[in-house]
Amino acid sequence: MTRLSYTKALDRILRPLGFLREGKDWVRTRGDIWHCVNLQKSRIDGGMTANLYCKDLETHRILKSIECDVTLGVIPQYERIGKLIDGVDRWWKNDPNGPVELADAVRVHGLRWFDRVQTLEDQASLWYTRAATASRWNSATLTPLAVTLYRLGALDEALSLFDAPVPRTAVLSWVARGRCVQRWLEGHKRSTRAGR
Repeated sequence: MTRLSYTKALDRILRPLGFLREGKDWVRTRGDIWHCVNLQKSRIDGGMTANLYCKDLETHRILKSIECDVTLGVIPQYERIGKLIDGVDRWWKNDPNGPVELADAVRVHGLRWFDRVQTLEDQASLWYTRAATASRWNSATLTPLAVTLYRLGALDEALSLFDAPVPRTAVLSWVARGRCVQRWLEGHKRSTRAGR
């Protein structure tokens, strides 16, 4: 009996669940949410692992449409399969059962990780820590959270994210992105008032 490759083992698990293979990635879209399983080979020792990514395509589209001098978009949420199993980065190497074990770990732990976010409210709280009270100017989540809140109809809450003073240590490109989204949201607030 021929041993399964990592690629074939993942394909057997993921294809029936709506994932399409693109090289070493398996991708599916559910509504506006994009899921990706990436098979990664270590350049050091040849071990294999899986990385999981997801993002909201509509939030990404909105960010890309906002006029700005710097590039806007969503950085996908990311997790490595070993961290989901037991909190430890895990690589399979020279293990005859490795392909089946990795594919099973993705089926058991990875799919659960994808399924935990179903709504915009989930995204705001789980991806972007909506309830955090600290300044967000030093966070890459500032702009996607603001757009997610806008999509939820929480325009005032979205604008309040920009109220905190910008720390001296803030990354300038993140500040520039934040200001672009802030202006865009303020434009929506003005147009809402004008429409009353």
